[in-house]
Amino acid sequence: MSEFAGKRFLVTGASSGLGRACAEGLAHDGAELILPGRREEVLREGFPSPHTVLAGDLREEEFHKHIAASLKSAGRKLNGVVLAAGMQDIRPLMMESAASMAKTWEVNVFGSLGLLAQLLKLRLIEKGGSIVLFSSAAASAGGAGLVSYAASKGAIEGATRSLAAELASQRIRVNAVAPGVARTPMSESYLHRLTGQQVANVEQDHPLGFGMPGDVAEPVRFLLSDAARWITGTVLAVDGGLTSH
Repeated sequence: MSEFAGKRFLVTGASSGLGRACAEGLAHDGAELILPGRREEVLREGFPSPHTVLAGDLREEEFHKHIAASLKSAGRKLNGVVLAAGMQDIRPLMMESAASMAKTWEVNVFGSLGLLAQLLKLRLIEKGGSIVLFSSAAASAGGAGLVSYAASKGAIEGATRSLAAELASQRIRVNAVAPGVARTPMSESYLHRLTGQQVANVEQDHPLGFGMPGDVAEPVRFLLSDAARWITGTVLAVDGGLTSH
């Protein structure tokens, strides 16, 4: 029996891509999932009972409060949290506006940290629990048109290290993964804008080639597990070697 059987995890971004791969792996291992997001029908179809879908926009503080209050009133604490929801809007900085930059940061930064703030305020994460945030290889490698996105993921890395120190006394571990290009709807949208040669160049920058969602979900699973009980404040590069050279 998996060590995750009978445990409860909240996963954002579970309607597609990397978040869905993480959620499917945990569900397969017998975990109970709390799945907040906007795509309610997709989540309910993919994750029927005993999993719980909470419909709403993760950019909104009221939704964060609703999630936390729902768990509190039902007496349902969490053994772990996976914050995979995010967005990537590709454009040169000179084409950015206050609104476009705010949207990226609302999703990638506030959507994760704002929700965590409410969960922690109501003490909904068990001692010994694990939090996994999502950065990106772009925070280290950069890329044309990725200024706002990379900056938002750099913010997540800084928050990971600070929150790890903040929660150590509660034995709650906080780590992040920084994926390279894995084949997901988000990455396909990015690659679709490139020429065939540009796509080949991006893949060549990954010594092990492009990844698949499961290649990221497995390291997340490790960080949630007891095998990683002495790891906190770490940003784990899961990028096929992109940032190793």
